Amino acid sequence: MQVEAVVPAWMLADGEYVGLGPGDPVRTGFALAVTAATGAGPYPETGALEQNGDRPGLTTVRGRTAVVGRTVLLCVGSWALVLLTSGRVAPEVDLRVEGWLTVEPYLWLPDGELARTRPDGRLGWTVARVRAVDDAAHDIPRLPAEADVDPDAAYVLDLTR
Repeated sequence: MQVEAVVPAWMLADGEYVGLGPGDPVRTGFALAVTAATGAGPYPETGALEQNGDRPGLTTVRGRTAVVGRTVLLCVGSWALVLLTSGRVAPEVDLRVEGWLTVEPYLWLPDGELARTRPDGRLGWTVARVRAVDDAAHDIPRLPAEADVDPDAAYVLDLTR
């Protein structure tokens, strides 16, 4: 499996994921900043993940919702991700959602409630490629150090398992 995930500039400025480059292992969870959702499943392709090559990180995924505490998850095949949405989402509902897939170290802390309850949400990956996206996307050798982060850029990790 391969995914493209956004690493927000503020996250790098906080020291998360600094220095990651191709070949490096990383254990992380994901969140999807939802821009559109469609219900009325069930969807036969639950677990399918589609990404838009022209817009790194833009992801469409299908799955079933679950709730851990007050956090809404989308269970996608053999893994789970947090749904970041402005509206309420019911548990145990089939959804097709679109949004920006981001790495999420804070919600998926190793000893946190989500990682303990849903270990399928925090998985091991290998970095395949690192890009910066400003006016255009371009490869960079590693994610920058805190002092070198461009606050106007987005950073994208291509991850494989």
